[in-house]
Amino acid sequence: MAYCTVNGNLYDNGITAEIKVGQGTDLKIQATGTGSCQITGKLTSNGAEEILPMIKVAGDTFSVTTTITDNGIYTTDVSNLYSVSATSVSGFTKVYATIAEV
Repeated sequence: MAYCTVNGNLYDNGITAEIKVGQGTDLKIQATGTGSCQITGKLTSNGAEEILPMIKVAGDTFSVTTTITDNGIYTTDVSNLYSVSATSVSGFTKVYATIAEV
């Protein structure tokens, strides 16, 4: 079984982008700067965006949130989604995304 990743910016200095999930299963997010944002997912190309619950990976502590407020690493399951994007971005300069694909 082959694995690959899709990397990209969901947000870059005022410009938001949508990344298609494809065969992706695991999304990891990290923001730069100080601020807040939410990550959304769509089930279909023209579907409604839904805010995704994100799990902060920090040592042996895992907390769930819908709003990212620091530059920690966050993860969530995106299997069966069409795409992901960042919304309500305030203060951050970039929001990076990596999607692991099978």
